Amino acid sequence: MRFLKGWGELRNLGDLPVWRKLALLCCIGLWSFLGILHFSKEADIYASAPDTPVVKTKQVYPVKVNHGYLRYVTKQEAEQWEFSNSTTGPIIGVSALTMLLLLGTFRYPRSS
Repeated sequence: MRFLKGWGELRNLGDLPVWRKLALLCCIGLWSFLGILHFSKEADIYASAPDTPVVKTKQVYPVKVNHGYLRYVTKQEAEQWEFSNSTTGPIIGVSALTMLLLLGTFRYPRSS
């Protein structure tokens, strides 16, 4: 597998040290796993929660999903969504940044 080197040159991922490959694999796994879980939860709320409050089912707590659409959920679901947003969002971002740094900062060893 290849990735860009410098200004458009391709590098071989096989040239990376083992520790970078393992760190990259862990970051990709974490990023994928949490991203899929977060997207799944957001899509579930967007598709199943009403867009107006429903007092009868206690779905009166507003949450924003899918780029600002307002949906109403129960108190427990709202707390879970806020917790998910406040924890997984930053972890997903940090793992993506770490992947970029692992690939972007690699330098071939100087040969004498």
